[in-house]
Amino acid sequence: MPGKKKYLVLTVFGNNQPYLIADICAVVTDSQLNIVAVEQNALHGLFIMFMIIETIHADDRSEDAYMRLKENAKKLSMDVNIDLVEPSAAIRAVSKNHQVFTIIGRDKVGILKAISNALANFRVNIERMHHLARGELVALEMLVDASELRDLTVLKDVIQRTCDEVGFDTIIQPDTPFRQRRRLVVFDMDSTLIEGEVIDELAKAAKVGDEVSQITHRAMSGQIAFKDALRERVALLKGLPVSVLEEVAQGMRLTSGTYDLVSTLKSMGFKLALISGGFQFFANRLKEQLRFDYAFANDLEIRDGVLTGEVKGHIIDGDGKGQIVQELAKKEGLSKDEIVAVGDGANDAIMLKNSGLGIAFNAHDLLKKVADGQLTASNLLGLQYCLGATDQAVRRMQQGTL
Repeated sequence: MPGKKKYLVLTVFGNNQPYLIADICAVVTDSQLNIVAVEQNALHGLFIMFMIIETIHADDRSEDAYMRLKENAKKLSMDVNIDLVEPSAAIRAVSKNHQVFTIIGRDKVGILKAISNALANFRVNIERMHHLARGELVALEMLVDASELRDLTVLKDVIQRTCDEVGFDTIIQPDTPFRQRRRLVVFDMDSTLIEGEVIDELAKAAKVGDEVSQITHRAMSGQIAFKDALRERVALLKGLPVSVLEEVAQGMRLTSGTYDLVSTLKSMGFKLALISGGFQFFANRLKEQLRFDYAFANDLEIRDGVLTGEVKGHIIDGDGKGQIVQELAKKEGLSKDEIVAVGDGANDAIMLKNSGLGIAFNAHDLLKKVADGQLTASNLLGLQYCLGATDQAVRRMQQGTL
């Protein structure tokens, strides 16, 4: 009577050599065994591979399989370890709650110690980590197993506070196939891709800067409904000449890193969209400047060369932004998980929720609570490292070899 089936765990370690993976797989196959799961890495000339292996035939004793594999493994010029484990242990090894932490910021001593200590306090194991960028901007990616956590939200909060203390940002996302399949990135415009709020600049020209700025702050922090705030602010702009809009458009300043980020994302094949609660006049200029695929914003009503103080047509508020994301997904044939959203204000919350990955940029606390991570003002460029870019890949794209 065959004994209870067990799994074999094969670990191979040594100097990296050509065709090693083929040789190891041949050893397993020649032992009449099947590979259930595998992890492998080669770095700085060292090679390590971890395999979970099972018997093929029901009457094949695990102990016999162990002896066959041990004998055949002698062909490998590597350090080899083979263990027999219970099915429950093998299931735990392959059924993990993997999360990817991307840590972004300016290099500083102690960041890795702070993060690893925080993870250890939650019994979260770091399984793999590597640098995506080294230089003025540092990006470090960690693959962690959060299987023992009931609520990932608590860990996210602790990690974010830890990063805040050392001046870093973090973005957390599950390690799913969709992480490599994202195809569309949607951005807010004001205080995200461009510095400041366009309406505040218009208000200064209309000499109502203080009044409009106060309303803007209340709207972005969620103290007043966005539609009401927009109508109040636009009403204060009544009589402003269109020529002022042109002057403000010419004075728009891109947030640091915007141009490089957009260039990289376009080179990687992403579709890009602006979804703004601001104004179409300025969104169209930015769309043309950065070669975006889409731009959605509110229309200022103009009559006889001046603003009437009214918004023309439907107002794009938080709900409207969320709906546009869904419409773009349908148009592009994408699932929610294939979309990334970046914004800074309370009216971006639904846009982030309707996307697979939501990033709060230099944001108010209200938005941080619904986001998967945050980037501060100097780290916008770091978004590219959460979407598959590395320093090496970016250099190749810039040289036209990728």
